[in-house]
Amino acid sequence: MSEQSKVLVVDDEESVVITIKAILQHDGYDVATTTSGVQARAMVREVEYDLVLTDLRLEDGDGLDVLKAVRENHPETITIMLTGYASLESAIQALRAGAYDYLVKPSEVEELRSTVARGIERRRLGQELRKRVAELERANREIADLNSSLQRRIDDATAELKERYEQLKELDRMKSQFLSIASHELKTPITAMSGFLQVALRRVRRLSEGPDAGAAAEGLRGITEQLEVVYRQTTKLARLVDELLDVSRIQTGRIEFRYGDVDIAELADEVATRMQLTTTTHRISVTRDSESVVTADRDHLEQVLNNLLTNAIKYSPSGGAITIDVRPEPDGGVLVSVTDEGIGIPEQELEAIFGLFYRSPDRAARDAAGMGLGLYISKEIVVRHGGRIWAERGAAKGSRLNVSIPRVPVGATKPDVAQPSGARR
Repeated sequence: MSEQSKVLVVDDEESVVITIKAILQHDGYDVATTTSGVQARAMVREVEYDLVLTDLRLEDGDGLDVLKAVRENHPETITIMLTGYASLESAIQALRAGAYDYLVKPSEVEELRSTVARGIERRRLGQELRKRVAELERANREIADLNSSLQRRIDDATAELKERYEQLKELDRMKSQFLSIASHELKTPITAMSGFLQVALRRVRRLSEGPDAGAAAEGLRGITEQLEVVYRQTTKLARLVDELLDVSRIQTGRIEFRYGDVDIAELADEVATRMQLTTTTHRISVTRDSESVVTADRDHLEQVLNNLLTNAIKYSPSGGAITIDVRPEPDGGVLVSVTDEGIGIPEQELEAIFGLFYRSPDRAARDAAGMGLGLYISKEIVVRHGGRIWAERGAAKGSRLNVSIPRVPVGATKPDVAQPSGARR
């Protein structure tokens, strides 16, 4: 044994003490002996033994008193009672006093050895168990401390996040409010400027075309050209302000939809015809299948088509063909695809281009004017119809933007019923 177990043998018969000591020392125990009950009680007060064997009847006392002293001083010590009276009463008395087991004298050597060995093993297991329990308790305390610390950190972080969230909400509210106010404030003078420019252009044209034009015709022609440039820029600025107003309405939930039957193919023809007037380097065409009528907000779908065609023209600086393909879908909806032969869209940007104020890092794309609002607005309109919009790279060059519109959008059950969620204009 790596460390000898300490055993105390108490018996008033010297021969018994010597015999038991010899047997247990042979098994590797550190054995102390005494024939006195008084001395035994003193010994267990001074030394912690692993196991105590004591006779039940001692000349100067009672073995039960020794058991009591052991229990009071070292309750983990194993006690075994030796008795010469093989009676159930004496066994019960010893066990009630706290004895682990009892042996009847004279006992068999092997029985003595096995009983002592079991007692020592019981003490070892008890000590090991208490050690493990102590370790678990210590670990539990550490875990509790860690949990408490973690909970404090979580609470602090949650409070901080909540505060930041409230700040972000306030900033978002202020941003939306700013967009709304700024857009309305800008729109008023732009509308006035546009009106005055139209009046001025009409007057200048009448003067330059009248019978008294004479030498002033050349000067008036130059003024007319300058006014037309200013008018075009005013129209462009007005469109940007309208886009900002649309963003503000979308983000504040004040966008309105008025549903009715819309033939998307006819609408595509109208938009294509109008947009063809704005470019001489692009060829805009519409391919269509059969039925293409859906329940939708016509003005907003027109806005989507305008944005898609404007986008196709803008990102096809060298010109080329632009095709609007309108086809029915199996579920009764309609699929609209706008294909161009422009600079194309990088794979990693196919989703990002629909983000608010998104501008591509590609130099060729950044050279195109705009605030990055058109596709964001188009996506919001399509999604609010219950549809979806996505971009694809062209087979050889350019890109294709697709819009899928359901037969009846979310929230609309009748073509002639308006489903307002706020004022559009």
